[in-house]
Amino acid sequence: MIRPLKGIAADSARSYRSIEDEAATLRECLNLSPTERFDAIRFFQEQIGDLEVIAQGKTVKLIEGVEDCQQEGLTRWDKSAERMEIILSDSTYRLLLEDHVRARSTVAHEAGHAAMHTHQIIRLSGMSLNSQVAFHRNRIEHKPYYDTEWQANAFASALLMPARGLQLLEKKGPLTAVSIAERFAVSIESAGYRMEAYEKYELL
Repeated sequence: MIRPLKGIAADSARSYRSIEDEAATLRECLNLSPTERFDAIRFFQEQIGDLEVIAQGKTVKLIEGVEDCQQEGLTRWDKSAERMEIILSDSTYRLLLEDHVRARSTVAHEAGHAAMHTHQIIRLSGMSLNSQVAFHRNRIEHKPYYDTEWQANAFASALLMPARGLQLLEKKGPLTAVSIAERFAVSIESAGYRMEAYEKYELL
C-alpha cells in the first residue's frame, strides 16, 4: 500500500535495512529483547534524558517535554541549551499515560527523527521563520527513502515491531497483523504495514 509523502527531503537516503539496524541499536541500549514490548511511557519519562545522539562528530543530549502544541509530537533543537528536545502535546501525553497505540507510535516516531535527522534539525533551526516556510513550500519531489517522515515512520515500526522479533514469532505460528498487534501493542493498521514490509524487504 502506498502512502503519500509528508516530509521534506532528508540529508541522505535510508533503506529499510539501515533503519532497522538504527532502531535495533536503540533497542539494545534499552536492553529490550527482540520480542519484548517497547515501554513508551518509561522511555519518554525516564530514559530519553539518559540518551545522546551524534551530529557531525559532536555528542548531543536529549530531553523530553510536554507542551500545549498543535502537533502530536515534534523534535526540535534548543540552541541555548544545545540539546535536542522530544516534545509531546498535552493530549498525546495523556494518551501515552493510558498506553494508547497512537501515542506509543508518536514517541517512537520522534525518537526516529532524533536519531536520524539530528544535524538537519539543527541546521534548519538556524533559518528564519520566513526562510523555513519558504523552504517547506518550495520543497522538491523526492523518493520515499529520502523523505524525513517516511524514514521516521520506518524507524518507529522497527523500534516497536523489530524484524528479529517477527522472525521469532513466525517460528511459533502464522504471522498475522492481529498477532503482531497483540504482541507489540500497536494498531492493526500499523501491524499490517509492518508485516507487508517484513515480507517484501530483506530486513535482517
